[in-house]
Amino acid sequence: MKYVHNCALVALFFFVAFYFTILSSNVSAENTSAAADRFLKQLLGAEHYGMGGAFVGTARRANAVSSNPAGIATTETNQFAIHATRFPRTITLLSKPNFNANYEDYGQYEQRAYGIETVNWAFPVGRFGTFAVAFSFLQEGRFRRVNHLGKALNSFSENNLALGLSYGLSILENTLIGVDTKWIRSKVTDTDEVEHLGHGYAYNFGVIQQLSDAIQVGVVARNLSNGLSFTDVSIPDRITRTIAVGVAYQREISDVDLRIGFDVHPPFQDGIRTNVGTEVWYRHRIGARIGYLRHTEMRYASVLLLEDASFETEERLWKAEGFCFGLGVRFGRITFDAAYTPQFVPTVTTEERINTVQGENMYTFSIGQTF
Repeated sequence: MKYVHNCALVALFFFVAFYFTILSSNVSAENTSAAADRFLKQLLGAEHYGMGGAFVGTARRANAVSSNPAGIATTETNQFAIHATRFPRTITLLSKPNFNANYEDYGQYEQRAYGIETVNWAFPVGRFGTFAVAFSFLQEGRFRRVNHLGKALNSFSENNLALGLSYGLSILENTLIGVDTKWIRSKVTDTDEVEHLGHGYAYNFGVIQQLSDAIQVGVVARNLSNGLSFTDVSIPDRITRTIAVGVAYQREISDVDLRIGFDVHPPFQDGIRTNVGTEVWYRHRIGARIGYLRHTEMRYASVLLLEDASFETEERLWKAEGFCFGLGVRFGRITFDAAYTPQFVPTVTTEERINTVQGENMYTFSIGQTF
């Protein structure tokens, strides 16, 4: 009976979260995603990136902030966590067949190097649960899209920051719930080099249910938001709501701690999105991680055509897919983590070839301390 009750609780949360998420799942060119949308999806640490981005059922302590806030409730003592993600300069060449049926370069994507810094602090308050505060900042380099004649250009810089307050609590038996609240400020630059500021809020709601000594499941509704407020209505302001479901398996075998996570992200509008990863720690001192992820997302880009100073909107599917690797080292109460993850690159359209010649992977470094 207890097992049925636990499953029913998780299923109820899943359907409620799915309902509110699907309400805003339709995207149109007139209401494209804001620049801060991707920023909110990238606020993970090296622990989760090393496991292929699997976090829904495995999130814990300060690393659960911005992922599945239910995991914050596992914090036993105060904990700081600092994450730094580095996106290298990426250059991708696009080729199409010419009149002689030979492929030749006709365009190029270039993304300047940029990074995200995040600081999380989780502090338990006894039987009242656990609170956490967070600060995240992104300074993104200019993005350029040019054809073989250098006639098309999109070169807009931006930065985003978020201030967050989170809360996690253990309720009933073996059930964790949590909520993230984020205030977002986004600054983007248009083609006339005019800066625009937008503000808004986003919320994450999560639950983790322990089904047995080794298995737990999690559900999280992420980035529930009404969008950002820009004074210029032509600036994209939409935040995409998402839902993720995960299963985690954890065992202790002699001096080895094993953890396996598997996540899915319905409703798969732009392709299947999954994460799977494994983590192994030896005597709680040295850890290794390996994972595999497959994420797809539709992006809309306004391209300035220099020939006649007009704009066109390009729609293209971008994909990150491949193996992820991570390492962890623990010295007393301090933990260092590093992760190596595939970068998002554009996918091909009809009769097209794409070759990423630089910047195929990103790197994340984290440091955490309990006290």
